[in-house]
Amino acid sequence: MRQSFRISAAVLTLASVVCFANVASAQDAAPAGAPAAAAPGAPAGAPVDKDKDKPEEGRLRIGFNFLNAGVGSAGDLSGPFIGATFKIGWQLDRLMGIYGNISPFVWIGSSSAASTANVSIGAITGTQLTPLFSLTPVDIFEVAAGPSLDYLSGGGVSSGVGGSTVGGFSSIYFGLHGKVALHLGGRNEETGRRRGFTIEGNVHPSFTPGDAALFMTGGLGYDWL
Repeated sequence: MRQSFRISAAVLTLASVVCFANVASAQDAAPAGAPAAAAPGAPAGAPVDKDKDKPEEGRLRIGFNFLNAGVGSAGDLSGPFIGATFKIGWQLDRLMGIYGNISPFVWIGSSSAASTANVSIGAITGTQLTPLFSLTPVDIFEVAAGPSLDYLSGGGVSSGVGGSTVGGFSSIYFGLHGKVALHLGGRNEETGRRRGFTIEGNVHPSFTPGDAALFMTGGLGYDWL
């Protein structure tokens, strides 16, 4: 009887150990279909800028200003300036470009001195041929500068107590050009090409006979760059 009781107790003890082992094994095993945890610091669905480090190929750039307007001065003469610009060149990459401005214009200046009763009137018409090196640090902002060959024809009349004088000139003169511009538009994500409405400011001295002529203008146009 005692031997039978001991056998029964041993069987119950063995069954308890096996049951406990099965439960512990089930708790420790990870579910087979559980998804991997997301890496810390990388939120799901975060946008990736695919074009951030994408190299851009060179491309043709072209543009125009349908209006350049401002003021000019030469000696003691000053007055309005009006013209237009056609632009063509090569955009090297997103940052740098080289292009030429072709800018026909007309300027009329005058002056009067009440103390001497002198009145002077002058006018210049011509075309500025300006190669520019351009930097575009951000898509909407450009700064550019370069030398210029200016084909100018002009003349003036001065009248005073001592009489009147008339003069004129027509030739090619050296000049300089600087500009800043805002390009209000967008950029093609595939090609990198930008386009948009352009607002720009320009300063341009032309080294004419006697006193240099200085033109300060604003421009409105459209560019593809």
